[in-house]
Amino acid sequence: MKISSSCYAIHGLFTLSPWVVNSGFIVGESKTLIVDAGANYLSAQTIFGYATSAREENELFLVNTEPHFDHIGGNCYFSEKGIPIYGHEGINRTSEEFYGLAEEFNKTITSSKRREAREEQTLFVNTHPVNPNHKISALRTTLDLGNKIIEIILTPGHSPQNLMVFVPSENVIYSGDTIIEGYIPNMEDSTVEGWKNWMKSLNIIEELDPGILVPGHGKVLRGNEITKQIELTKEYLIAGIESGKAPTAL
Repeated sequence: MKISSSCYAIHGLFTLSPWVVNSGFIVGESKTLIVDAGANYLSAQTIFGYATSAREENELFLVNTEPHFDHIGGNCYFSEKGIPIYGHEGINRTSEEFYGLAEEFNKTITSSKRREAREEQTLFVNTHPVNPNHKISALRTTLDLGNKIIEIILTPGHSPQNLMVFVPSENVIYSGDTIIEGYIPNMEDSTVEGWKNWMKSLNIIEELDPGILVPGHGKVLRGNEITKQIELTKEYLIAGIESGKAPTAL
């Protein structure tokens, strides 16, 4: 879906039920930056197809907004094609972690016959963990896509390695899971201190005052929808900081 003159969002990519994950890309005159790779090899193929069709002659780059596999599982496809992958310097996922995730998917299959047949492996055909090969440590990193400047900004909280992508000329943000829509924020993989950092990251988004925001999950947000989602996320974070536990914790 085209959301501005150079920015696109991709919705409905597979991940663990009930979640679907977003991706997107920004097209410059010579380079296209893809934001997140989807959960598996097949999702990455779809993202690649959309991104290349927008401007076939462009050089492609990929940035991961966080270390969770629903955002980086497709890195392996882009790596096969020699596409540079940017991400936080702290992203370092292992094969053991990935195969543990596949086991969790298998357990969600209700049919015992399908579990025995290991049908979850169809979801992960050709998929294996690949970490970013261009490590980001600076608070803000600027990239020129060819007459299109973008900023990569560190926004820890959901995880210590979260970041977002800002397109100043079009006032568009790809927030990753710093903001999500339609779901309760996933606070379980962080800590009270992390939630405090998350509040600071939301303040950064408020200061930038985007007109369009692509969340890590859920629909594209515009105008006042962004303000409302930030306020709702802060409510959950404040409650978690005060109680010491995530709202979805058992």
